[in-house]
Amino acid sequence: MPQHQSRVRFIGSRELHRDLPKVLETLEDPEARFVLTIHSKPKAVIIGAEAFLDILRGPSAQDRLLALQLGALVQGHEASAATSEVEAPQGELIGV
Repeated sequence: MPQHQSRVRFIGSRELHRDLPKVLETLEDPEARFVLTIHSKPKAVIIGAEAFLDILRGPSAQDRLLALQLGALVQGHEASAATSEVEAPQGELIGV
């Protein structure tokens, strides 16, 4: 059974706005996934309608892996934000 190469791509909000037609075209591939980031933090996963229906029928191994990776990223950002809030003086910007 051939393995599919991951089609996950991180995309910022400005790039999404600029390249929306191309992103929508890419999402016609049911294997394509985009992770929308705001200030380098993952905020949403964008998938096509066919891919969404496939997930409702049962997530693929690639989707389960993406969920684990995103969970680690989100938890990492939450943990670093909590630590940064305690350690940083008020008014300073924290780079993540």
